[in-house]
Amino acid sequence: MNWEELKGEGDVAVKKVCDGLEKRGINVGKSIMSQFGTDEDIPVYDSLGNKLFWISVKSVPGNTTDPKKLPPGYKGWMCGEVESKQWIYPPTVIIWYCLKSNVAWGAITPKRPSTEWFIYPDRYGIIKDQRKSYLSGKTYYIYPSYCVPVERIISKDQVIEYIKQLSDL
Repeated sequence: MNWEELKGEGDVAVKKVCDGLEKRGINVGKSIMSQFGTDEDIPVYDSLGNKLFWISVKSVPGNTTDPKKLPPGYKGWMCGEVESKQWIYPPTVIIWYCLKSNVAWGAITPKRPSTEWFIYPDRYGIIKDQRKSYLSGKTYYIYPSYCVPVERIISKDQVIEYIKQLSDL
């Protein structure tokens, strides 16, 4: 895998999730940049074209077949940099998509993630991201991210049902 393929993983995951939601009649749009310079992976609109909420999609490397079983060393499924302004207006749902196994799962985002989810790693930019650094030839660090405890993970069907309920308002 090269650097461009790594960057493209996220785009592929977003497209697959977007296609699946469209097949189920949910009015989704293309990824947009927020006023803070962060991307909103899948905006969801009502029938008049008003944005209702957005969905954050995370691609998962490796081959995950059971989202209740974390890879060795994981404290929880990471879901976005803490310093990102996107968490001022959090998405309603986070969806993880494993490209190798085609398994998807999710979590419902609390209004204030810091009150319910914990942060990993503990200090800003202290852990080198081996994969990105190797593929890009530059040093990248894993920044603090919210981790969702395994007990907060919901199935793909539960995620879809929740999105349908919100988009039917």
